[in-house]
Amino acid sequence: MRTLTSLATALVVSFSILSATGCATTGTEDGYAELDGEAALAGKLAFWQSPNKEWRFHLKSGNGAILLTSEGYVTRTGAIGGALSVLENGVDPAMYRVNQTATGYTLHLVAGNGESIGFSEVYATKSSATRAISSCVRAVTSYLDKREASSTGARVEVLRGEASGLYRFNVHAKNGEIVLSSEQYTTEAAAFNGAFAVQAEGQLMSSYEIKQNTAGGWYFVLQARNGEVIGVSEQYTTREAAVSTIGSLIKLLPTITVL
Repeated sequence: MRTLTSLATALVVSFSILSATGCATTGTEDGYAELDGEAALAGKLAFWQSPNKEWRFHLKSGNGAILLTSEGYVTRTGAIGGALSVLENGVDPAMYRVNQTATGYTLHLVAGNGESIGFSEVYATKSSATRAISSCVRAVTSYLDKREASSTGARVEVLRGEASGLYRFNVHAKNGEIVLSSEQYTTEAAAFNGAFAVQAEGQLMSSYEIKQNTAGGWYFVLQARNGEVIGVSEQYTTREAAVSTIGSLIKLLPTITVL
C-alpha cells in the first residue's frame, strides 16, 4: 500500500444509493462508455450518511461519475476503513470480480480476504462491467498519485509512529507550518475520522479554548461537542498570536479535503 501522506475528499449526504450513477453512461449500445476527460483528473472519495444512519462512500472518477459504492457501516470510522481498503486493493485489476445478477452484471472490488468492499451499478453486458475495471483502477491510481504529490501547503497529514505503531494527524497551514496536532489513535481509519471531526468542529469559534502553559506560552485546544479534545495547537508567545491563528484555521479548514 502506498504511503498516505496527505488527505483528500468531500463529505456529502445522500438520500438513496439507488440515485448513484456508476462508471457507465447511458445511451450506448451495451451500457458503457469511456468517460471523457477522466484520465486528466484525479479520482475522488465521497463519504455520506444514508437515511438509516449508515455510513457509505463512493469512489468517483475524475469527472465525478460514481464508479463504486460501498456497503453500509455503523460508523464513519468503519466507512473510512473500507475506503482505505479500496485504495490498497483498487490499483490491482486482479482484485475486481464481475458477477451476474438477475438483470445484468455488476463489478465488485474485493479485499484480500475475498470480501466485497465496493460494487458498481448494474451493467447490461459482461463486457461493459469488465471494461469498467480500467476506469476504477485509473481513479484509484490517480487519486493516490495526487495525494503523494501534495506534500506541501495546506493539508492534513496522517502519520504512524515507528515505535508505537499508533497514528496521529497534523493540520498544516498554507505555508506548510503545523498549526494543530491530534491525539494518538490505534488505527489509521480512526485518525482520519478524527481529522473529519476537526474539519467540522474547527469551523466554530466556540469549539476553541485558549490556554497558557506554566512557562507563559499560549496555545489553544479544539474540542468536539462532547467536550473531548481533538486537536492541540503549537505554542505562541502571545495570546494575540493564538487568537489570530484560530481565525486563520477557521477559514482554512473548509478548503482542505480530508480523504
